[in-house]
Amino acid sequence: MGRLSILFIVTLTVLFIFPAHGQNSGWDKLDKQLAEASSDSTRILAYYKVASEIYRSNPQEAQEIVSKGLNLISEKKFEPLQIDLLNLQGVIYLKLNNFDESVKTHFKVLKKREERNDKKGVMLSYLNIGNVFNKSYDPDQALKYYQRALDLAKELRDTRNRANISTNIGNIYAQNALNGEKKQDVAHAIDYLVKTVEFCKANAPEVDLFNTYILLSYLYLKADKLEWSTYYTDLAIDITAKKKDPVGESYARINRANIYVKEKRFDLAAKEVALIKSVIAESGFTNLTEDLQGDFDKIAKAIKEQDAHLILSDQDSSDRKFHEDAEVLRVRIREELREKYESEKKELENKNLLLKNVSVEREAHWVKLMWLTTFFILLIISIMVLLLIRKNRLLREEKRKVDQQATEIRHQHEELLHADRFRSSIFSVVSHDLRSPIATFQTLLSVAKIVDLPANEIKEMLLNIGYQVEVASKMLDDLLVWSSQQMADDKLEIQTVYPLHVIEECQQLFADRIHLKKLNVTIDISAELAIKTDLKRFEFIIRNIFNNAIKFSLSGKSVVIGQQENPQSIIISIRDEGLGMDAATIRSLQDKGFQKSFEGTFHEKGTGIGLLLCHEFAKRINCTISIESTIGFGSTFYIQISKNS
Repeated sequence: MGRLSILFIVTLTVLFIFPAHGQNSGWDKLDKQLAEASSDSTRILAYYKVASEIYRSNPQEAQEIVSKGLNLISEKKFEPLQIDLLNLQGVIYLKLNNFDESVKTHFKVLKKREERNDKKGVMLSYLNIGNVFNKSYDPDQALKYYQRALDLAKELRDTRNRANISTNIGNIYAQNALNGEKKQDVAHAIDYLVKTVEFCKANAPEVDLFNTYILLSYLYLKADKLEWSTYYTDLAIDITAKKKDPVGESYARINRANIYVKEKRFDLAAKEVALIKSVIAESGFTNLTEDLQGDFDKIAKAIKEQDAHLILSDQDSSDRKFHEDAEVLRVRIREELREKYESEKKELENKNLLLKNVSVEREAHWVKLMWLTTFFILLIISIMVLLLIRKNRLLREEKRKVDQQATEIRHQHEELLHADRFRSSIFSVVSHDLRSPIATFQTLLSVAKIVDLPANEIKEMLLNIGYQVEVASKMLDDLLVWSSQQMADDKLEIQTVYPLHVIEECQQLFADRIHLKKLNVTIDISAELAIKTDLKRFEFIIRNIFNNAIKFSLSGKSVVIGQQENPQSIIISIRDEGLGMDAATIRSLQDKGFQKSFEGTFHEKGTGIGLLLCHEFAKRINCTISIESTIGFGSTFYIQISKNS
């Protein structure tokens, strides 16, 4: 981001300074104006005017003039001029890249403007502080103060400042998106900048937007939307060429070269780079070649290797390291300044509040004494009555607690017996299914020590062992889900869940198996359908039943997921066109005891634990699972969720 940031920082708007004029010596101009000055205020104003005229061309001399002007201000009546000079001093410090002194000065100006309740001045101070953080590569802090400035600009209905501040915020969003990898950041930055452009065209047509166009062209390139990237690149080139701005034109044309590389038009990319170099040569800005050398090298490499996958990166690792080190060196001073400003602001507010409350406290003093006396008398009477009521209530509460505890003990005893039987069943299956692959593998090792087995037999036995291990692994995954819920004290985390999102995630998870069996999956669930339930348990139920539908489906058939609704509940159905089941099998699957595992249509094996845990979790989230099936015509599982869950 380093090189491109320089382009945008150059254009940060300084809204309170007069435009720069001639290039004569500042001291000569000052002597002339001081000779014509007739009062102290006009003399101070002369220092301000001269410094504001020359600070762009000679910031060091402007800084000396401002410092001398500040030394002349001693009376309170000249405070407005003092604020203007301090503000200008902060801007000059920024021009000299003295970021710490610049932000310190602008915080001082901000405090004075807040004391005077100068809302427009406060807005400009926030903007200036944001500019300092932006130029010193601290976008998070810059964004914070730009946003404060924007809020005040909206409140004051200052359209021009609102437009400029919005473009600055958009630049930061864009730079963060260009440096990152998140697609949503790119989309957000594009959306913000497009809206800013529309606002500026409608309300502040005088605001120059070519920098925003360049950013949009870079963002659309990163989003692989070459048509829009080309559109904004052409806009930026037309504007910068007419303005005879070689810096802006060079950055815009770099993106055009990038677009040509993306389009594999490598000959046009090479011509564009040559054109950029000629623009730089004619302008005399030789340092611009160094700034763009990284882009030139990347484009040259892409042309040489005929590789269209150009990575849009605007900051070399060395630049990034430099900016990170510089930020570390400055962050402590900035934090101290911010803390000092906040504490002084709070102290001032407290002093004003204290003065305001003194008169009120005096008037209320005697009334308070009378009320206190009455209050204490009533308090004593109330305490005595409350003690009697409390004693009676405690006796009733103790009796209720004893009855409640007896009921809870009975209920806990029943749950412990059920949990003990459930865990015993699980551990018996775990011990059996884990022992099987280990025993087979031990047998293979024992036989291999005695005789030399043919390679094909060893391979076949290892494949068999691997398949058994895969089944055991699936069983352990289900047990881990169940045990994690148990370890979390079985607490429910009720939240709004959209079943369509859960089902679509499962579909992506099982995409390979769906493709392997050539299944047609139809999801007829409304995107607006929402339920209140525990997300983890609900996901486990859907995932296991969806998995079983795929497992027992015949190749080329369909899996249909739909919804029904009645006043009391919402029903989600998962139907397959698989083998189907008889009534005895359905009863065994609906039994809460341990269940037998069945092979799938492609000989997939299971553990018998998944559906058992589905019933367990369904009970916890107040829903039920029912089954309809016919041999040879598939099965349908119904998950009924109560609306009162």
